[in-house]
Amino acid sequence: MSKQSSILRKQYAFLLAKSTEMRKQSGILRKQYAFLLAESTEMRKQSGILRKQYAFLLAESTEMRKQSGILRKQYAFLLAKSTEIRKQSGILLIEIDLISICGFDLFELQL
Repeated sequence: MSKQSSILRKQYAFLLAKSTEMRKQSGILRKQYAFLLAESTEMRKQSGILRKQYAFLLAESTEMRKQSGILRKQYAFLLAKSTEIRKQSGILLIEIDLISICGFDLFELQL
């Protein structure tokens, strides 16, 4: 029985050491779990903030595209007006040249 008792004591010591190691590992895992849970909570919070920022930037981008379209139309309109005014200015210069070639004095015509 003493041999069997010795074996049982060794098994008990082994199991006690294993149990102590497992409790230590369990404590480490609980701490890691708590840390990961806090990280996950923070990431969800950050994700919510990023979703709101994305929605805001998307709305801003849409508004800027709309404004860009309006500005392009205004630019095209002003370019057309500018071209028309340059043509009219050219015509006026030609008319003034013709009048001066013909020898008319513009000041005399006004009287």
